[in-house]
Amino acid sequence: MAGDLLLSLDLDQTTVPEVRRSVHDCAGAAGLSGLGLDDYVLAVHEAVTNAVRYAKSPRLLRLWREGARVLCEVSDGGPGIATGSLRTPTGGRGLWLMHRLTTIVVSTAPDGTTVRLTAGVPQG
Repeated sequence: MAGDLLLSLDLDQTTVPEVRRSVHDCAGAAGLSGLGLDDYVLAVHEAVTNAVRYAKSPRLLRLWREGARVLCEVSDGGPGIATGSLRTPTGGRGLWLMHRLTTIVVSTAPDGTTVRLTAGVPQG
């Protein structure tokens, strides 16, 4: 993480309701707006919901701005995401939505998974 940290949350069922508001406020302050902000908040919320629903602790969210991009990582101690599940609607469509609304990179290792969601900040 090269930019300044804007938000850091430990995630569990009690923090899920505050995620949308907190991400909206921080990503908005970092320069996202309008539909781009709404899409980003939805994608991050989907990543958080998946981590809380399916993965083990620790579950963490970190959000920062790096140049002309806003980045968010949702990491957990879960078993990972099945290969090929990002490009087509599956299950609840959360991964599909994340892929459609942001640039997504998924890293899976034996000790957990990290989903990184990136959105460009409009210049002007």
